Amino acid sequence: MGAGILLYRLIFVFFAVFTVFSSTFAHDIRIGYATDSSDYTETMLDLNLDVGEQTQLYGSASDATIKDSSGDIATNSYSAGISGIANEQLDYDIGYNYWGAENEITTDTWHLSLSLYTQDWKFTFRPENKQITLYTNTTNRRTVDIDGTGFYNSVEYFGLGNLDLRYAHTSYHYDKNLTALNTRIVQLFFSNASLLLSGGLIEKKDDFEVTTYLGDARIALTYSQVLTAVDKSHSDTWALNLDYALTKTVSVELEAGSVNPEAGSSVNFGSAALRYKF
Repeated sequence: MGAGILLYRLIFVFFAVFTVFSSTFAHDIRIGYATDSSDYTETMLDLNLDVGEQTQLYGSASDATIKDSSGDIATNSYSAGISGIANEQLDYDIGYNYWGAENEITTDTWHLSLSLYTQDWKFTFRPENKQITLYTNTTNRRTVDIDGTGFYNSVEYFGLGNLDLRYAHTSYHYDKNLTALNTRIVQLFFSNASLLLSGGLIEKKDDFEVTTYLGDARIALTYSQVLTAVDKSHSDTWALNLDYALTKTVSVELEAGSVNPEAGSSVNFGSAALRYKF
């Protein structure tokens, strides 16, 4: 049984237990699907549980398939954490995320997030620790461990009526020189899948978002620029997001956009998700 499928079942069991034994808990479940023009596909499941009035438990799992010249590459990810309201001006979030492909590359990331609110502003600070494991494809299979430290910070402004603005910056530092993975010699020791997936490790990322609210709809336009850690290339991403409440308990989330890498062709993507609150 794949790790992603196993986690789906664990989350559903967790969800069912709280539904049966605690009618005072608020539940929020989200199921989604994403794809792009390179034949990438992903299925997602998210679950949130309110524990009392100021604390929330959350978990998620996803399975993805990436098309490669040597065949399909399957990855899975899952995350879990706790978030809450410390007081009227401070929120916190402590979480863990796993991502990877078995015997190719895996990452384990821990984070602690603090958000400070004023009347019209929100400031978020999130240090992260990322542990990366690369698997060699040699006869005597070995692993290469890489430690990364990251820092995310964002600022949001709510003082424009139904228009919100957000800017976020993320940066990572690694204890090994990841540009070595962009040389020909490493192809003797790592598979094409490992090298392809490691290309997604980032060094810097900047996000800009403008959000407006029209009745029961939330519409957001986002722009992101990423600097990768392996080949030091940039990519730009534009996306349009729609979150629409169908009823008081059911909402639909749609996203469409385009990734424009410095080298290579643009990739168009889209996703759809259904959220149920009860």
